[in-house]
Amino acid sequence: MTRRTTTRLTAALAAVAALGLALTACSSGGSEAGASNELDTVSAGTLRIGTTGDTKPYAYTEDGELQGFDVEMAKEVAKRLGLKTEFVTQEFSALLPAVANGQLDMAAASISDTEEREKTVDFSDHYFIGYISVLAADGSGITDDESSLDGKRLGIVQGTIQDSYAQENFTGAELVRFPDNNSAVAALGSGTIDAHFLDFPVAEEYAAASNGSQTIAINVAVPEFPVGFPIAKGNDALKTAVDGAVADIVADGTWLEIDQEFFPDQPVPDEFQPSE
Repeated sequence: MTRRTTTRLTAALAAVAALGLALTACSSGGSEAGASNELDTVSAGTLRIGTTGDTKPYAYTEDGELQGFDVEMAKEVAKRLGLKTEFVTQEFSALLPAVANGQLDMAAASISDTEEREKTVDFSDHYFIGYISVLAADGSGITDDESSLDGKRLGIVQGTIQDSYAQENFTGAELVRFPDNNSAVAALGSGTIDAHFLDFPVAEEYAAASNGSQTIAINVAVPEFPVGFPIAKGNDALKTAVDGAVADIVADGTWLEIDQEFFPDQPVPDEFQPSE
């Protein structure tokens, strides 16, 4: 074998060895990435979260950025799980189906935990209890007496807890369903409906922006409908991890900090007081 042939053979063997090392490295990286998705999220290393974008102060877009109480809570949960966040904004009525069919890992939109919803999804431990309110047009004749809703056209966002509550308790009202709060409040402003039924803090925002043409007439406490993060049934690993993160967020006072940023005037239930 000539010297030139030996040199070529050595170079070829070195190239094959280098290629083998490169393939081994790629294979190892892929294996580790596949094994790292212990929480069975839609995308490894990322928590895909569904929310709305028009429910200030829960979840809303301002200056091109999604923010709000639910958004910050979801971000904090993801951080404690070592995951990145990917937010997907949808109509409220589309959130639970998207969680149930695996398009989303969870939803964060102040979604109350009810027996009916638990037929479709699981819920994390609860992270909020609030009030729901009737926002009435000036001159509508609606007062703090619930019977004043009889014969009135009451707007509700389809699929919300207000939808369920109104069907059971405001039986004298004509319920008009909307895909979101903005379209309902626009209908309220145009006189198409007499009032809109929504979360208290959101109602406050709309009332403040109405220049006195809309006021909160009725407030309803809903401790029987606590809020949790909907998670797909069967993903016990993710639910357990989210439950642990929520407990830690409450215990170390982070929950209280987030709550006071968005609800400074709302009382804090004992179960959400820090314990550390």
